[in-house]
Amino acid sequence: MSQIQCPYCAATEGRCTSLGGGRFLTECKSCGRVVEERQSQVEELFVEQAIDQPFCVVTPDFSENEAYRTPPLEDDPFENIGFITAFSTWSVELSPLFTTTSTTTSGHLAELERVLCDYFYSGNGNGNGGSSGAGPSLTSSISMVDMLRAYFQIVEVSSVLGLERDSSDHAIQLFRDCSCTTYLRNRNIEALATAALVQASREAQEPRTLQEISAAANIPQKEIARHMKLLSDALKLSQPINSNSISVHMPRFCSLLQLNKTTQDLATHIGEVVISKSFCTRRNPISISAAAIYLSCQLEDKRKTQTEICKATGLTEVCLVENFAAFESALVND
Repeated sequence: MSQIQCPYCAATEGRCTSLGGGRFLTECKSCGRVVEERQSQVEELFVEQAIDQPFCVVTPDFSENEAYRTPPLEDDPFENIGFITAFSTWSVELSPLFTTTSTTTSGHLAELERVLCDYFYSGNGNGNGGSSGAGPSLTSSISMVDMLRAYFQIVEVSSVLGLERDSSDHAIQLFRDCSCTTYLRNRNIEALATAALVQASREAQEPRTLQEISAAANIPQKEIARHMKLLSDALKLSQPINSNSISVHMPRFCSLLQLNKTTQDLATHIGEVVISKSFCTRRNPISISAAAIYLSCQLEDKRKTQTEICKATGLTEVCLVENFAAFESALVND
């Protein structure tokens, strides 16, 4: 058990798993994704080491004059019979040194490796145009470069929009399924990947408006909508992929505005009544949702300004005022 900071679910508990050969993976205990990968390797180095050793030499007395010679003492065990001179000898030798080096990489690389391996080595991709046999097959019209482009597009846009990692994984799966059933030569890979992210976010009940996604992906809305239709036809989706109902976006808008459940239910009811009776046929569901929230805040005495509502819904104040005026006239006439 180790303390980590998971970039996917913000959990703080992880577990370390040994894969053998000095390779270790740190996984999040909550979501099971790889947070960190570490490779340890033992290396043997030889370093030069200076060694100092004493070298003793016994030399005779330097004084040969008997006048200066000390007379010997009887039974003196320490009688001088010569000088002992010690020299210092230096030598350079190679000494072995064993070191352990560790290389740490982010868990994002491991997740990328998992996606590519699951796709290209399970008979779905064509790799670099390889041959049949043990390598990837030729059943798909997408190359590894295109798969990388789609992967990074989904991860980047989901990061900008603040989507959960599960939505990104599901979007990657949708893109892979579409690439196996549709010829994608000369297609806009980034637009198709963004369309897959739109579908995944709506299935995860955290939808984003097409305007928000277009701004985050830097792709025109018409281009995304065209590839949304392509994805819907390829995967035979049961529900329309471009569904923008009031109930889909209303919870997120009310959550951004910190409105309670009562106000949210009232705004949803107002919007559904307006759509069911065709009061505002030329208004899109996002505009109707914004006007319904503004009206419900006034009815529930919630102090929310037009600027706050426009910031949460992505509309302009002029558009909100026009929608609200159309609301009032339609409800009064009804």
